Amino acid sequence: MFKVYVLYTGGTIGSAGTPLAPVSGPDFQALAGSMPGLADGRVTGQPVSYRMDWFERTLDSSDMGPPDWFAIAGRLLEHYADYDGFVVLHGTDTMGYTASALSFLLPGLSKPVIVTGSQVPLSVTPNDALANLTGAILLAGTQAIPECCVYFDSRLMRGNRAVKVSTNQFAAFASPNLPNLATVGIGVTVNRALVRPAPDPSVSLSVPANLQALRARLAEQARAAEGFSVVLLTLYPGIRPGTVEAMLAGTQPPVAGVVIQAYGAGNGPSGADFLEVLSRADARGIVLMDNTQALTGAVDSGAYATGLARAGTVGAQDMTPAASFAKLVALFSRGLAPEEVKRLMGTDLAGELTVPVDPLLL
Repeated sequence: MFKVYVLYTGGTIGSAGTPLAPVSGPDFQALAGSMPGLADGRVTGQPVSYRMDWFERTLDSSDMGPPDWFAIAGRLLEHYADYDGFVVLHGTDTMGYTASALSFLLPGLSKPVIVTGSQVPLSVTPNDALANLTGAILLAGTQAIPECCVYFDSRLMRGNRAVKVSTNQFAAFASPNLPNLATVGIGVTVNRALVRPAPDPSVSLSVPANLQALRARLAEQARAAEGFSVVLLTLYPGIRPGTVEAMLAGTQPPVAGVVIQAYGAGNGPSGADFLEVLSRADARGIVLMDNTQALTGAVDSGAYATGLARAGTVGAQDMTPAASFAKLVALFSRGLAPEEVKRLMGTDLAGELTVPVDPLLL
């Protein structure tokens, strides 16, 4: 019998009332246990059992931030040795951020961690909640996928590649720059060529010493993350240098990193005043990520004269803005120097970006 740990954090899947608000953990556990296929802590007809857990305070994901990411990661590590897979129930609004963060906060992951939720609460009929919950538990228990993923509408996506694309369709998430890892229908189809390999024993969390070391480090990272901030800067026609300066200078806690949501292949205003604001931030040690507002494709910030590479930005390649944001938080919380953070932001750590192929090697 495979064992799955399910952590309910809140979100639409467990919401009720008008306006909707997340119910308590015990109430959601009772509701889930009354659903077809999930009675008695088992998935009917499958060799999978599950245990429901929760935080004392349930949240809409719009209220969640980095401290919650560390809390979720810590709770998963607390139970890591006792289960074959993990499911995190979460609101959809910031699900991509949390799934991305977990992929960076849990290096050495050797078991599935699947983040899911729903567009319609489990208490309402019809809903997408039951299928998402059941499918996520089934995948977490039976599939050897050592990654943090998002499962929605029968599709399993790499978590740091997932983007919310709809507010009113059951297919709420997509993975624009990477095919799905698996689909669930009559059976389960896994794209094994895309699934990341099991970690080396030197870092694998299946090794007790590694697990214990990461638990201690995460506690330190959570404290360190309180001392800095990461901001999102969306470019728009007519953006003023003074507006950007106000976001990056003199804030408390100080800004350590910026995810710039630029145009197209990483373009932005080419005025000297605008670029000077970014260059001064770079000189102060603020890491500037050059992401694109486009849903698909990659950044090439040196391709056009309006590219932002001249200001010291790091091209995000095909990372999502959420992945860039979460990765900056994870790296700076480790106490790394800006130059090392810059290097690692351009390095594939958890499948979050596609490493360009050197044409000379083809």
